[in-house]
Amino acid sequence: MARFTTVSLVQLFLSATGVFAGLEVDVDDAASVKKAAALVAEDLMSFYTGEIPGILPGPPPDGDYYPWTGGALWAAMLDYRSRTGDTQYDAKISEGLQWQAGPNSDYLAPNWSVSTGNDDQAIWAMAALLAAETGFTESGGDDPKWLTLAQNVFDQQSTEVRRVDNGSCAGGLRWQIYPTNNGYNWVATSSNVAYANLGARLRLQDGENKTQSQLVEDTFDWLETVKLIDSKFNVYDGAQANDCDQINKVQFSYTAAFALEGAAALYNSTTDEKWKALVDGLAQRTIEVFFPDGVATDVACEPDRCTTDATFYKAFLHRSLASTIKLAPHTASLILPVLKTSAAAAAKSCTGGDNERMCGLTWTGSFDNRTGAGSEIGVLSALLSLLPTEKAVASPGSNTSNNETGSKTAPSASSSTIPGNSGAHTTTSSIVLLSGGLLLAGLVLN
Repeated sequence: MARFTTVSLVQLFLSATGVFAGLEVDVDDAASVKKAAALVAEDLMSFYTGEIPGILPGPPPDGDYYPWTGGALWAAMLDYRSRTGDTQYDAKISEGLQWQAGPNSDYLAPNWSVSTGNDDQAIWAMAALLAAETGFTESGGDDPKWLTLAQNVFDQQSTEVRRVDNGSCAGGLRWQIYPTNNGYNWVATSSNVAYANLGARLRLQDGENKTQSQLVEDTFDWLETVKLIDSKFNVYDGAQANDCDQINKVQFSYTAAFALEGAAALYNSTTDEKWKALVDGLAQRTIEVFFPDGVATDVACEPDRCTTDATFYKAFLHRSLASTIKLAPHTASLILPVLKTSAAAAAKSCTGGDNERMCGLTWTGSFDNRTGAGSEIGVLSALLSLLPTEKAVASPGSNTSNNETGSKTAPSASSSTIPGNSGAHTTTSSIVLLSGGLLLAGLVLN
């Protein structure tokens, strides 16, 4: 594919729209969406300098970026290349995914292992899995293969040492990995649905792994039994590890998104009506909660209470909804309309910064001055959710036969139009820091 320079892309974009600032996009035209996505991807990558390969450098003006956001970044860029065919960022993606894999190929790199939670580790593993799913070229040599990285993390998180061993939360995956960390005694729903998501998608890669499928099914059953996913398909934040009867009922979009995509992958591999019912319920409720007026909103913190972490959540929301359509096509008539209205609103937020096209966080039709990697990644994923995944695109001069072997293992412990509708926790009596990143003091969100 021909590579456009920044100047040529901008000139092409401006000549097509007559607009000299911000983004204009026709959400029903794939070519228009691709042009806008290219600009947003370029702006997103401006936040990554490679000074610390594999994670976003910090601290930027609006706060620290935690390690898991690197996994979010590379997943977004993998999604970008697979939906647009643009391979110019391949070297950075590959370097980032491998750099943080760590000596045991399990995304517990020594520079971050002490502070890494189960959800952080799973988000990196899901990025590696997306590389495999989209045919991203293997690094080769002694580097582990993408599926190996994902499988190693799933295997580790399946062990009893990562889980609560007694009480009403028994069997749940803890938020933090190490007992010395604040949050070890918190059962984060995000960790459990990320684990289920990872396992369900791995199951699609290896249809013979019945144990993997059973672990995923058991996880969803557990989530519903303890009511972290309730009978109305609300997906809540989590609970103290010793008492799953006391649930924190704050809802974050990425947690619901992981649950929905994982359920869709499970339904795709089993065709069991039980899992179809879960997909349908989660899809309906996710849209009801997080798409007021058809525009993605993290209702727990927008417009002005979102931590830097929370600015990344809507990227997962859009990508998971798009994936759900692919895995469970019958959901398209419900999901696609809100993806369109949300993407259109997202693009309208991109009028800030020196280049007058940096994106905002809250998509109300104007720029809210909340720039950052999270804001860019959210808009990029909103746009990409409207595009079909193209055939696996090879890096220039690369071999996509995936014959390379990785010896490392972890220790045991495109169409012209968019298709239509068919297509560290601390707990006292008054303060709780949620796994989603919000501080609750009494009943007030700060």
